[in-house]
Amino acid sequence: MTAVLTAVGLGKAYPGAGWRRGAPRTVLDGIDLAIAEGECVALIGRSGSGKSTLARLLLGLEAPDRGTVLFRGQSLAGLDRAGQKRFRAAVQMVLQDPLSAVNPRHAVGRILAEPLRHLTDLPAAAHPARVADLLDGVGLDPDLAGRLPGQLSGGQVQRVGLARALATRPALVVLDEAVSNLDAPRQVEILDRLAALRRRHGTAFLLVTHDVRLARRFADRVVVLGEGRIVDAAPCRPALVLTHPAARELVDAVLPAEPGRP
Repeated sequence: MTAVLTAVGLGKAYPGAGWRRGAPRTVLDGIDLAIAEGECVALIGRSGSGKSTLARLLLGLEAPDRGTVLFRGQSLAGLDRAGQKRFRAAVQMVLQDPLSAVNPRHAVGRILAEPLRHLTDLPAAAHPARVADLLDGVGLDPDLAGRLPGQLSGGQVQRVGLARALATRPALVVLDEAVSNLDAPRQVEILDRLAALRRRHGTAFLLVTHDVRLARRFADRVVVLGEGRIVDAAPCRPALVLTHPAARELVDAVLPAEPGRP
């Protein structure tokens, strides 16, 4: 399968803490990862393992200190303006905190129309229908297009964020703990809806999470980060088998002990 996004030898460090600025703290070290068209990869790890930093590098929100991120074989660093626009339309992100990702003064319809206006060639006259389809696709009433984010529940705002990420029909969506603020039934409902969209449109997903249950339900394979390195990886089916101690710690924390179930 063709890779949508590829990380080759990624490394990232940040300045040390304190007024004297000690030695840089390495967050990522030698990360190699490829996400194929239509594939769902779950990136799991404890807090501080480097998951969100890797997501930002893959999205081009930060530059790596070492290594390269490739978008369909071309380095992000070498994209011209037209290439950057194609990349922004093709690779979208949903953040953990939904309210921080939307303009509270804009109605939902305007929020969802923004990427349509800037990243697609869809005529303005077709935007309202597309907005209604997007809201319906994430389980929201299209009539909410006239509401402000502050008039919605946190779960509804998170769905608006998902709808906006899907507006450009991207090739890849990065979900950075995007459902962690929802209760368990809502998490499952959202991921099932995304799985249906994936089957329909061939969208790839990178699910960044610490929850192995969600990873196993939604993903094709799991990649485990530990102290800035990939320490384990395995397919989710027929059974998820992870052996590294850092991975087993996550598995044992959430999965019940059942005969024949790793």
